[in-house]
Amino acid sequence: MGCLARYAVVWPVLIGWIVAGQSNPASAPVTLGSLSVEELKQYYAPLSTPIAFLDGNEAFNKLQPSEKCQVHYLSKASWAGALIDLFQTSPESPRIFVLLQSIFRSKSISALKDLATTECYFTTEDWNSLLVYIATFYANLGNYYSNGMRKFIPQISPDKFECLINSTFDDGDGAANSKAAELLNLSQGIWAKTKRLIYELGPRYRTLGFGPAALTTYFSANCDASDAKLVKDFLVSQNMEAWNSRVIKTFDRHNGQPNYEIRFASSWTKASLEGDAKHRQEVDGLSLGVALQFNGSSFTFTRGDYSHLMSKVVKYLEEARNKKCFPNTLEEEMTDGLIRSFNSGSVAVHKNASRLWVKNKNPVIESYMGFIETSQDPDGMRGSFEGVVAIVDKAKTAVLTRLVDHAEEFLRLLPWPREFEKDKFLKPDYTDLTVISYANGWPPSAINIPNYNEIRQNEGFKNVNLGNAIAATLTARPLHYLSAPDEFLLKSNRTRVFDVIVGLHELLGHGSGKLFHEFANGSFDFDIATIGNVSKFGAVNKWYRSGETLETKFGRLGNVLEECRAETVAVYLSLFPEVLKIWGVHEKNAEEFSYTLWLEEAFEGLDALSLAQVSADTVGNSWGEAHAPGLFAILRVMIESGVANVTVINGTDGKPDMLIRLDRKRILTDGKRAMADFLLDLQFFMSTGDVEGAEALYNRYTSLKLPENQRFIQWHKIAVARRKPNPL
Repeated sequence: MGCLARYAVVWPVLIGWIVAGQSNPASAPVTLGSLSVEELKQYYAPLSTPIAFLDGNEAFNKLQPSEKCQVHYLSKASWAGALIDLFQTSPESPRIFVLLQSIFRSKSISALKDLATTECYFTTEDWNSLLVYIATFYANLGNYYSNGMRKFIPQISPDKFECLINSTFDDGDGAANSKAAELLNLSQGIWAKTKRLIYELGPRYRTLGFGPAALTTYFSANCDASDAKLVKDFLVSQNMEAWNSRVIKTFDRHNGQPNYEIRFASSWTKASLEGDAKHRQEVDGLSLGVALQFNGSSFTFTRGDYSHLMSKVVKYLEEARNKKCFPNTLEEEMTDGLIRSFNSGSVAVHKNASRLWVKNKNPVIESYMGFIETSQDPDGMRGSFEGVVAIVDKAKTAVLTRLVDHAEEFLRLLPWPREFEKDKFLKPDYTDLTVISYANGWPPSAINIPNYNEIRQNEGFKNVNLGNAIAATLTARPLHYLSAPDEFLLKSNRTRVFDVIVGLHELLGHGSGKLFHEFANGSFDFDIATIGNVSKFGAVNKWYRSGETLETKFGRLGNVLEECRAETVAVYLSLFPEVLKIWGVHEKNAEEFSYTLWLEEAFEGLDALSLAQVSADTVGNSWGEAHAPGLFAILRVMIESGVANVTVINGTDGKPDMLIRLDRKRILTDGKRAMADFLLDLQFFMSTGDVEGAEALYNRYTSLKLPENQRFIQWHKIAVARRKPNPL
């Protein structure tokens, strides 16, 4: 019920949007494609979904009044912005949200349960299934999993759902109860336009991605991958990034020319930008509303997307500023930058605010917000809105500080030449946090931000572990695919294993490696002559040209490769006793601990296989999640080196299952060499912007299409059948 209070202020905004009818009607019948009964079960929100409690009470209660003020208003700003995620997930998600909010604003849970059972003949399983669906929707801020991009639907029939809606608002007084009548009309209207899309499982609606095979709202429904390529090329020509934008394609009614409107999120609309000279100055040099010609198409930049919600974000940030919640001028300046960015839609201003954020060392309250993670955009360039507000845990942070102090020493252990490393390691703030608000979908274990590569490479970054999110997830996520002794060993050490993986992944994974750039004036940030030949690759002959970024070169693959590289860094460095010593692992226990950590990675890799999206025409190349293919690739490297072995067995339930075994004697020899080679491959292709080489490497280790990989199809079927739901 916390959502009711959280969104009370923005409720009129959403109602206004619903009444305006800004969504596609759903008059066509529901289609389930060719799904069998067993396949259909994959799309139900599972009754067995665990709930993980994110505990922040103790940390919050210890704060000073000004610090509580900061947490309060930054959280309100974050959650107001998070409503944008509904629009970024699917066309129907905002309507589903308003429908659910209307239901829960009208009656208590107990009253709704009584109505469901007495008026609509719900069984206990029906009622519990509906609650799980609703909880899953709120947790993901939409009706697609944020981890996996797969759709989920209610396990109750549309008729029962509709009965509950009608019964909720029908108090028997008819028009005499005008409020009830108004809510009934509103909810029935929403339901009529949304019912089909809630249950629709035709091929396009099963997962997020480019049309026509999948669904995305980052592009209009008439766009496909070729449109995205054209827009990307245009943005590179304009030296413009797409973080806070979406694309709407129309056609000129006179000559049929394609018109692409690139909408940037901002509280200010085009009208306000035209009417105020100050506002006009903060638009990154773009001419708004002016058609620009490029490769036979017309392109127009506009501002004001999600303006009503962005204005709420700004309102709460301004209240925090006006009430003097911040402890120093640096945090005030950073907040002023966020306000200017969210008002104008300027990415450049958000970058400057991020630079100030990186400089803000050792805060009590850590917070960052904006359009950050690009995994939901099928083109890998546009971020979903995210806001995190957390309290620094000083005791746990001390361990991470020791890791930072030794970072330069550990970076020298990585298997690439010195020239492939950043010119100077900029020691970041690395903190363990107690999360109070994570306003997005599924919270990660840790974050390395900002995601602007030029800032991370040249000015610095921050690492944050979401400590209470890690603890909650581990307690609610069971192990499988392991022998009883291995499972016992991993369970006994899993918290520390996870701490090591996350620490190395974030600091030395995302914090390592250099991208080679050529600038507009013809200068370079690397010396080809100094680099020379690199192992099996020979001389460097590729790099990032002026205007190119990791996102524009690699698209969505860039995020996948970076997550794989960061995780492989953690796996590789876990073999060095001097690294493990940071977490109190004695040298005599280092080999056993490395074995335990590799068990965790092998389990994660096999479990991740369940997220591969397999169909008759696309087998395994689409994963729907940035971390999963990298985890499976690491398992593949272990298998190739002879360290890991996966066998298909009969489970205790008589159904097919799998068993992972590791040869611990080969981890420090064959395994270490194989992981080093794989890591060097990843770094070389990313440093040089070699898309073709990276794609070949990625397909070799993650595709289920290749003839030599056919056995993984069987593994995939078992992994899907054995999949355990992520905790909410």
